[in-house]
Amino acid sequence: MRRALVFVLALSVAGSFLAASQAAQKVVSFKKLQEFLPKVDLSGFSRLKPGGETSSAMGMSTSEARVTYEKSDDVSIEVTISDIAGVPMAQMGLSMMGMTEFENETEDGYEKSVKVQGFPGTEKVDNSEDGKSCEIMLFVGNRFSIELQGRGTSDASLLHKLLDDMKLGDLSKLTQ
Repeated sequence: MRRALVFVLALSVAGSFLAASQAAQKVVSFKKLQEFLPKVDLSGFSRLKPGGETSSAMGMSTSEARVTYEKSDDVSIEVTISDIAGVPMAQMGLSMMGMTEFENETEDGYEKSVKVQGFPGTEKVDNSEDGKSCEIMLFVGNRFSIELQGRGTSDASLLHKLLDDMKLGDLSKLTQ
């Protein structure tokens, strides 16, 4: 526990210096990010109209595009692409995602590190009685966070089908 605390403190200090040394980059407009959202049909789901926003505050900026696939009031999947280039501390935190490999499993589900289209991330599935869910989070191009969240379903293959339709390599090449 003490080692973990020292490690976290060291990362915080290093991150503060990194953040101070980096000027915030301009983020990609949410309208451009929407072009990278999945467009594939999922059997039994309706694809809702995409949304998004680009915002700035206190010298930091973010941009986010999202789309929701709905099956019923209780079953949905939300896909979000966020450009966090304007928030150096968030970039540093997500960049650590590719530095760890793990796999945990319980009777109710699992969580593990994954690579999708060559990009690092995590996959989590909850099969518990009180609420099935699944989630995949990726870090793309040292600036984009990709998050897929399934509510009311623990079928991670649905998330992978959506990811297969996304051109993450092209997204990683965007700068503005």
